[in-house]
Amino acid sequence: MKHIDLKRFLLVTFYLFCFIPMAFSQSANALYLKDGSRVIGHVMELDSLGDVSILTIDGELQYYPAARVDNINWSYVIKKPGPGAIYRYGDVFRWKFSDTELSDKNYDSYFDDDLYHTYVSASNQFNIGGACWLYGVTCLVLTVLEFDPKASSQSGRFYLYAGGANALICLGSVFTAIGKRRLDWVARTFNAANAADNELSFSPSLMVTPQWNLGLGATLSFSF
Repeated sequence: MKHIDLKRFLLVTFYLFCFIPMAFSQSANALYLKDGSRVIGHVMELDSLGDVSILTIDGELQYYPAARVDNINWSYVIKKPGPGAIYRYGDVFRWKFSDTELSDKNYDSYFDDDLYHTYVSASNQFNIGGACWLYGVTCLVLTVLEFDPKASSQSGRFYLYAGGANALICLGSVFTAIGKRRLDWVARTFNAANAADNELSFSPSLMVTPQWNLGLGATLSFSF
């Protein structure tokens, strides 16, 4: 029986534990459940019945029966927070400190799927609300122009314009308010993730010589 070098065994085990978070930092699988929640990790097993075993990014092995599973994103990319905080400017976002608008590449690089889809949907709602407001104000102007103070009763177009103005302005207010709230949620969520990343970190490192001798080091970093 071949003798197993304990030092090499421990070294390989240590490297495996160090590699797991590195692998998760690049890409993973996203398990979407029917209750609307999501589990990020690596799917370890998907049996013929649709039951799923997934190793989460926290290192916990979890099991979900097929009845709870909605779908699986096999190429989910875990995004890193961007360089600084953002704030909403209309229906877009700007970097807070440089006061420059985020580009399409920024959204793709730093927003995960949830944030990006929420941003697109909220931006559309905000713009639809703005369009409703614009048409509502136009109808309001036409209502004023159609109003005849000398007539005993107003024309049908007057009531049509007045009703359209009220409906469009109310609808625009609702859509704009919802869009703003959802866009603000995206900014808060992104900034919270950024704040969590902007901390002092201590990362141990391991060096190995060709003779399999171990050298222990450390990296101290602060991101801002």
